[in-house]
Amino acid sequence: NALVEDQLRRLRKTLDSAQVHAFLDAHRHGNRILFGRYTGQTPVAGPVEREASKRLENELRRQDDAWTRVKAALHAPDVDPDIQYHFPCIEGGEMWSRWDMQDTPPDILISNYSMLNIMLMREIENNIFEQTRTWLQEDPSNTFFLVIDELHSYRGTPGTEVAYILRLFLDRLGLTPASSQLRIMATSASLD
Repeated sequence: NALVEDQLRRLRKTLDSAQVHAFLDAHRHGNRILFGRYTGQTPVAGPVEREASKRLENELRRQDDAWTRVKAALHAPDVDPDIQYHFPCIEGGEMWSRWDMQDTPPDILISNYSMLNIMLMREIENNIFEQTRTWLQEDPSNTFFLVIDELHSYRGTPGTEVAYILRLFLDRLGLTPASSQLRIMATSASLD
């Protein structure tokens, strides 16, 4: 999850900065590139119900209050402006809840293999896979990018487990490793 947080911070800086918003407003009719974290820390798990809705409302209010405080603090001379990218911005393209991402899958979904495995088994996430599969089928030029971070850490039995999860995931999307619509990118600080 620390790796996910680092990736989110980088995406916020890359996709939700004032300069990027100005570009998107001018050249993309204000459309945002949607991205979201889908891990155990993402609110709220389970179906839409009254109690869960209240928990989500409280969490979103808490996040919005934090963003408001950060935004106000940015005017202080001794505050690093990059602090803003450590918090989700309500005006940006970051999706804050599982329900939002289940309804409208983001352009970039950040997760981990444990959550991906759980998602593949649960009915509540079906729409994420179905919409992505439909998007791929609609146009052969649509390309799905799978980014595997910290590739060097997937060895032995855990590596085999991740490989099987990825095979199931690609199958769910209607892709094979040889598909022209699939690009797999891997990163590692310890490999050339």
